Amino acid sequence: MTDESWMVRARKGDYRAIDAASQNRQMDYAVDGLMPATGATIWFGAGSTGKTQLLLWMAAHMAATGDAAPRQWLGADLGVRGNILVLTAEDLREHLLLRIGSIARRLMRENGGTEEDAVALCQRIHVMAFLSMTQTEFPEPNACLFQHGPGGRWQPSPVLNGIEAFLDEWNKQVEEDGRPEDRIVGVILDSAVSMAGFELANSEAATNFLFHLNRLSYRQKMFWAVIGHTPKDAARKTEDAAIERLRGSAMWSTTPRSVVEVRLAGASENLETVRAVHPGLTDRDVVIVEVAKANSLGADLRPRALLRRREDGAYDHITADFPGIFGTALLQPRGKKGLHTEELRKAVLSLLASFDGGKPDTVIERDALRAAFNTTKASCAVLTTITDEVDGEKAKTPGTLARELALISKDGLIDTRRGKIRIVNLGFNLPEPIAEAAE
Repeated sequence: MTDESWMVRARKGDYRAIDAASQNRQMDYAVDGLMPATGATIWFGAGSTGKTQLLLWMAAHMAATGDAAPRQWLGADLGVRGNILVLTAEDLREHLLLRIGSIARRLMRENGGTEEDAVALCQRIHVMAFLSMTQTEFPEPNACLFQHGPGGRWQPSPVLNGIEAFLDEWNKQVEEDGRPEDRIVGVILDSAVSMAGFELANSEAATNFLFHLNRLSYRQKMFWAVIGHTPKDAARKTEDAAIERLRGSAMWSTTPRSVVEVRLAGASENLETVRAVHPGLTDRDVVIVEVAKANSLGADLRPRALLRRREDGAYDHITADFPGIFGTALLQPRGKKGLHTEELRKAVLSLLASFDGGKPDTVIERDALRAAFNTTKASCAVLTTITDEVDGEKAKTPGTLARELALISKDGLIDTRRGKIRIVNLGFNLPEPIAEAAE
């Protein structure tokens, strides 16, 4: 790299995208589809939804080592493992340690680990609880990370500069010691309200803050998981898009690499089957986690349902156990093409092949395909995992027939333009048709 300014380098043509022709790297995720390995991710929700506890649970999964270390969290592969730094100006240190200890012991028990494994896990989580520090230990008037600088410009505070220096020094030292497994791979910030240092509706401050965090985390090769909040009346806005419930300026939803909502189950979730297994369950015992917005390729937009385990501070991931909780049957596990599993793909191809044997240039009306789908799903269980929504505007909605058609169209097997479905070439080894579609 050069020290020349971006304007000088631009005039030299240094920013041309010539490398794109040979670029084939996959997106790096800390949690596959949920949180990129670098950059800021906002985890937001109303008060008492369990955001802090959820991220401490995530931290324990990433900090675990050895044979007892889990490989997944919320059904998604973990892409990083190492130390985690927790920053908080809301909780006392001793309270966080109690919660982390409970989570660690349960996690190790579930995965065949020992008490020593739990101790090793806890040693890899660093907790800076500024409320618990003495005046000598932390002389700053507050723990805010951004402040007004000369000329009124927003800039990092001494607190953030100190955190940045600590992260640099720690990771440099473990690399020099030959212990790369002990790198700090992520920071949990609890929360933006208490530590940002500005009113969250301030667009200029939010832009500067998130730009700094994104660039800092990219340089240091780690993520920042920032806890945000929704307004007090967010519970009355469940019909709105999730992103509209995020408190503050638009920068909090557009600038982060990813935005994840954490909320309590509401009227749109079907909890009857859960209550049948867990008598006395209240709506506050079920937490929903869902990506509200993502800039990253391969983002996983499926909602997850979690059951709180208050006695030890962890959760049970119950999505697979209760497939009807989101009003439709369980969405299939995520593969390289989202929800496009091999079994479901074959079923949809077979459905298409039921029209004139799947011959090239066969044109299928969307209404006819919907009718065939609804007739066939009674005898084809995998089709019950998606809805019969087939219109083009649902092409980006996971769990719909339209989404599956869009994925098949992307592979060049069909053409979904101009409102109809035209078969291009379904392949030479088609499965036997599973329905006889009406002409």
